[in-house]
Amino acid sequence: MADKSRFYLEQSIPELQELEKKKIFTKEEISAITKKRSEFEHRINSPAPKPTDFTRYAEYEMNLDSLRRKRQTRLGVNSRSHAGQRRIFFLLDRATRRFPGDLGLWMQYIAYARKERSSKVLAKVFASVLKLHPAKPELWIFAARHAVEVNADVTEARGHMQRGLRFCKGSRELWWEYAKLELVFVAKVLARRRMLGIDGAPAPSDEEQKQAEAEAEAAMDLDDDEIKLPTVSADELSGKPRKDHLVDAAALEDITTNPALNGAVVGAIFDAAVKEFPGDMAFVRGFWDLVMGFETLHCRGALLERVVVHVLDVAPTDAEMLMLGVQLPVVGVSVANPIFPARLGTVLDNMREAAEKAVPRGVLYERFATFMVGLLKSAMEEEGADEGVKTVMFGTLVKYFKAAEAVDEASVELYMRWVETMKMRGKAAAAVEVAERALLKYKGHKGLQKAIKRIQAQEEL
Repeated sequence: MADKSRFYLEQSIPELQELEKKKIFTKEEISAITKKRSEFEHRINSPAPKPTDFTRYAEYEMNLDSLRRKRQTRLGVNSRSHAGQRRIFFLLDRATRRFPGDLGLWMQYIAYARKERSSKVLAKVFASVLKLHPAKPELWIFAARHAVEVNADVTEARGHMQRGLRFCKGSRELWWEYAKLELVFVAKVLARRRMLGIDGAPAPSDEEQKQAEAEAEAAMDLDDDEIKLPTVSADELSGKPRKDHLVDAAALEDITTNPALNGAVVGAIFDAAVKEFPGDMAFVRGFWDLVMGFETLHCRGALLERVVVHVLDVAPTDAEMLMLGVQLPVVGVSVANPIFPARLGTVLDNMREAAEKAVPRGVLYERFATFMVGLLKSAMEEEGADEGVKTVMFGTLVKYFKAAEAVDEASVELYMRWVETMKMRGKAAAAVEVAERALLKYKGHKGLQKAIKRIQAQEEL
């Protein structure tokens, strides 16, 4: 082991001599570096090294290389023979060969290769780690993210997702991320079509472009342990050239017939996924929330309807799932839109049907109240919203509040929404009365007590 350590240390002597000669490091610093490397080499070449020994050694070399670069820049010195990056890659390669099962070492290797923008090394590392750990869904997601963000290659990302699902069919996150990848692709294509003026879509305004840039910055501001696929970047809206030629080609195709653009691919992913998770309504809800996040997609409504059809088939009495069908008609429809009143009527019809079969009904009442209060708030804030619509929403809310209370299924949350509704309509006394009645059932509830105090304080002003 001592011979092995000495061999690796001797390889770094020419580099250290050059660094001393160019006065990037002093003689004392070179001695300290040699001593530190000797300690690390003997530690990792011992009979029983630990993964942390390699991790600390790599971190030391990264910090040392960073210091070298800063000093070279400050001194204006060029040193072409330095082997800092090569040494770190070699060290991380030794680490992953010695501990192939340690994901922390692999992630350190990947992170450094990404930082150094070394595509060849990254390709090799991803190939190795996915071969060794095919049952780790987070690695497939990470590889797909790299393919999209760095290589701008949607086809490669799809390949990672599809291969990952062969090994990780039971990973909810992987199914969601695969669907998200396809939704992001559609969003990018639509943004490109808009930039090109296809379908008569106007070019984005300066304000829209600034908003897109802000969203792109926020999307890239991720913690190291977060694994996310990118949102639509500002480049798609501004028309800046990108490497992803697939987006350009798809932008010229008919979005109604291309399955990758009309939502058919995402729908197929959903159909395949629910077969892997029969009866798992939490997974279905996660898919619903994912699609809801893509507000501008033309295929969003069809995808949400697909989810509703599924839940009504497999969970026809589930209150949480029934609420998805109740709210579907007004998803994406502004309260000021002329079609909103008719859509609201459909919502109320859906609610009447759902209330007859929901189990438990109290959950449905609570979810419906939260949803309707949100709509009522929008109507109160929106100029041009129909006063008749506001009256209908208010009356409907009171109707279901009373219905829930009559069968003793009014939760604290529902009472809070009731109080909020009365306040919005300027009925302070009625709001206090509802809160006081709720306190008889939920004694000492701080939220209700605070609501009463706030209303009374506002009345005194």
